[in-house]
Amino acid sequence: MTTPPAARRAGQELRGVEEAARSLLDLGRPGAQPAGAVVGVLLDGVESVAAEGLAVLGDGRAQRPMTVDTLIDLASVTKVASTTALTMRLVADDVLRLDEPVATYLPTFAGIGSGVGVGGRHRAAVTVRDLVQHTSGLPPWLPLYCRTTDRGEALAIAAQTPLARDPGTACTYSDLGMIVLGAVLEAVTGLRQDAALARLVLEPLGLGHTAYGPVPADQAAASADSDVVEHTMVATGDPYPTPHQVHDFDGWRDAPVVGAANDGNAAHALAGVAGHAGLFATIPDLLTLARSLVDPEVVPEGVIREFTRPQRLASDRSLGFALMTATVAGERVPLAVHVGFTGTWLGVALDRDLVVAAAATRLHGTTGSIRRPGTSRDHLVTTTEIAATALDHLDLARQERTGAR
Repeated sequence: MTTPPAARRAGQELRGVEEAARSLLDLGRPGAQPAGAVVGVLLDGVESVAAEGLAVLGDGRAQRPMTVDTLIDLASVTKVASTTALTMRLVADDVLRLDEPVATYLPTFAGIGSGVGVGGRHRAAVTVRDLVQHTSGLPPWLPLYCRTTDRGEALAIAAQTPLARDPGTACTYSDLGMIVLGAVLEAVTGLRQDAALARLVLEPLGLGHTAYGPVPADQAAASADSDVVEHTMVATGDPYPTPHQVHDFDGWRDAPVVGAANDGNAAHALAGVAGHAGLFATIPDLLTLARSLVDPEVVPEGVIREFTRPQRLASDRSLGFALMTATVAGERVPLAVHVGFTGTWLGVALDRDLVVAAAATRLHGTTGSIRRPGTSRDHLVTTTEIAATALDHLDLARQERTGAR
């Protein structure tokens, strides 16, 4: 991965960026409104970012404003910013092949206890491509931390989880699939995923404000009020049935989560470093990283095409990304996108030099504690609302402006 031309920062700001950030704070009913928000746009190499609200709620010194340099828990945007980015790099270097069986790189994937997928197709046929495009047949989610808090054991459990359906027959979004892909990347590089990302992606791009957690709490926005969301998921089996009970894990966090990943598997089972979640970044860093993934000066054009074309089983998904066409300032723009449960959204235009990123801390000041739950997940502001609000306020024309970027 080569270093792209540096993004220009000028005394210009796209119309609507500040208004978009402010509008994110107004989403939702009382008790469900995000505490803070950041919106960023990178258009033709010029960056515009605005922040509003609070990074951390509290009284006196405990309260901290959101800024454009606040570290954000990217949640599932990690799947693109880390795991897909690394996969593209290794495919470009021809040390990882998309149509190679996963077991070639990770023999435990087809080991004892793995068995056969529903309908009889052996899981040894699951390919790297299947993991990237969510067609592996692995279930969407399991609370690995209810079985172990040892990272190596957790990766092994994920790799040996029975398939829920035949691979290559349906596209089912799976955290477990991306966790296994992260293990594949580690096997290929010989590095833990955080070290591989730093060496192969972040350092060449000059990104010093992107890292897996835990990160310094005084530099980060709160990821969530507590572990109440996943505690409820385990207790109810909704939306994903699980054989586990809440008493199977004794490390539930019942206070604001700041500087550590909200995601339970990342934080509790995988030492903060995983293929599906755990990455933190400032919005300016995220814009630059995302732009590099579709920049032919950084990634070979053939690899970009391979990772951004619609897949056979789901035309709204490609390799690692979801695909959509959105109206931005009255123009229809094809985008490769991803969302994160903490309230993050990333969109990369496929027909022009445009990246949009938004973050609204929808789990902070809203969800409450395990002992005193607040707004349920069904009534939180959605990532779809966050994306639509950010895009609706943007104007692709620039206005002269002095001050912060």
